[in-house]
Amino acid sequence: MLHALHRRRTRRLAACTALAFGLGLLSVVPASSTAVAASTTAGAKPRFDRDGDGTSDRVYRSAATGELRISLSKTGTSAPFALSFPGMEILPADDLTGTSTPELLTLQADGSLVLRRGVSPTSVGSADWSGSGWQIYNKVLAPGDLTADGHQDLLARTPDGTLYLYAGKGTIDNGGPFKTRAKVGGGWQVYDQLVGTNDLDGDAIADMVARTPGGDLYFYQGTGSATAPFKARVLIGGGWYTYNQIIGADDLDGDGRADLLARSYSGAFYRYLSVGGGKFGAPTAFGGGGQTLSYYLGQGGVPAYGKHNLFTVNAAGTAFTHGALADGRLTAPRQYAGAGDFAYHWPTVNGYALDGVDRANLLTADNRGLMMWREEGGTPIGNQVGSGTAYQNYQFKVSPGDVNGDGEADFIGADHRGDLYLHPGLKSHSPAYLGPAVRIGSIGTSNMLIGAGDVTGDGRPDLVSRDGEVLYVHAGTGSATAPFAPRNYVGHGWYLYKYLASPGDMDGDGRADLVAVTPGGDVYRYSSSGLVDSYEFHSRVKIASGWKYDHVS
Repeated sequence: MLHALHRRRTRRLAACTALAFGLGLLSVVPASSTAVAASTTAGAKPRFDRDGDGTSDRVYRSAATGELRISLSKTGTSAPFALSFPGMEILPADDLTGTSTPELLTLQADGSLVLRRGVSPTSVGSADWSGSGWQIYNKVLAPGDLTADGHQDLLARTPDGTLYLYAGKGTIDNGGPFKTRAKVGGGWQVYDQLVGTNDLDGDAIADMVARTPGGDLYFYQGTGSATAPFKARVLIGGGWYTYNQIIGADDLDGDGRADLLARSYSGAFYRYLSVGGGKFGAPTAFGGGGQTLSYYLGQGGVPAYGKHNLFTVNAAGTAFTHGALADGRLTAPRQYAGAGDFAYHWPTVNGYALDGVDRANLLTADNRGLMMWREEGGTPIGNQVGSGTAYQNYQFKVSPGDVNGDGEADFIGADHRGDLYLHPGLKSHSPAYLGPAVRIGSIGTSNMLIGAGDVTGDGRPDLVSRDGEVLYVHAGTGSATAPFAPRNYVGHGWYLYKYLASPGDMDGDGRADLVAVTPGGDVYRYSSSGLVDSYEFHSRVKIASGWKYDHVS
């Protein structure tokens, strides 16, 4: 049964990170530190050495459960990584406070950047520092020491492509661990992956690589200057579109130069060892299982916030969830709540997490308002997040994420006239709650509206609509008054489908994808192309058949 109960946001978040689920990914890390060759150059120190052996360790997140695990290089074993409020992304930025205690940064969905110190190799303590406003960036990365002063630095890119440097101070006193930001330059929106690599060429200065959606990979050599931190880019090569994530892995072979990992769309990892000068040796296999991961420490893509699943209800009113893997597939359906519980819980929508957790929220509307549901121990627990009859009366209801750029997840409803209304998430409100409706535009005669998440790859949530047989993308702008640009044409022929929905990112590249279901129950995936100023999807791929559901979202 469904139980309405008010719980503190912190308790729900802690419950989501306290799971213990082994992923069996020992093959993606070296067997032990003794297998690593002796260093030939000094190089830069590791950015995420949790066990003190001089080699960076790796953290990854399960796509199915959201649980974090860490692979330790000293022992070659993995364990749950105890980190409350892990947020959207973990940054491998060690030694920001000038102490010997391992540290890390977490980037939260509300725009908070939080510094925590390690308690043990597998656990992290409470926050030592936090800063707000980082939601203005679509990618934040920790490349290492760019300014040659011995302190870890950050880079941050806005959706319009402006890149900024936050030079580390080596202390959190007097305003936090970073100096005032300095503009690096514009035009960085042409890349869909920015990878902080640490030192690739053995000069003890951090470097970076960047990939275009077309697959060209470029090397940006660090200069050590805070005012001009990179030399002109050098093309490494093409064809890197075959990978959905490129990962800065630090030094994998002990030669003093940082190396890369790359994950294929099938989930296989490949190792690229640096030979200096922005060049790499031939790729070698480095384990598998990556299709089960929604996040890997040091990955270059824009964080894939979103739902990570689809929600379906059959004719008997029994609900199911279908998790999104990173290889374009969905997991087997898992029953949600009791048999028949959703026979009368209409209207229902599966949306982006209103409470800031990187998992889906189920939303139900009635004459009292809007309820948000999250499973705890297999039981759905509900909180009211909006009041009034408007939620029940909307023809379409979506929760695509933070559409107005203030760091809080929002709700959008469209009435039967096609008028579009925004219910903004209220700042600093726990549990999450939505504000009154503000009209933000119209979708006209559209007969479908999907809160897809970030289709375009710029870090902003987008909408997808169908008008007759034509599909459109409404790109997010981040504006509070006009959060979506005029609709952009995708293509004709979409009348073939009974349902269109999005679980967020299905193929591991960080961009939201679409699922289309025919009246006969065939299920297709449309992966977002991510091409700049393009609103295209790749050709459809059949991923399932036999779906007989009365609701898909």
